[in-house]
Amino acid sequence: MTLSKAFAERTMELLIQHKMSKYRLERESGLTHSAIIQIFNGSNKDVKLSTVKKVARAFKMTLGDFMSVPVFDRDDLEFE
Repeated sequence: MTLSKAFAERTMELLIQHKMSKYRLERESGLTHSAIIQIFNGSNKDVKLSTVKKVARAFKMTLGDFMSVPVFDRDDLEFE
């Protein structure tokens, strides 16, 4: 699994948990509509730490809380 796919999975999981729309995520994170689309369609192969931090803040989480899930601990996590 790639880092970008793991990021998209974690973000989707949090959207569901928080009953948040992608549009609200855009507003809360300050990311553009195209950036949100790229997260979920996998066209962005290079996930920036600043993007992860913005998404984490939108969910009122620290970066550590966002990343402390098994999907980021996988041995087969690939960086593109």
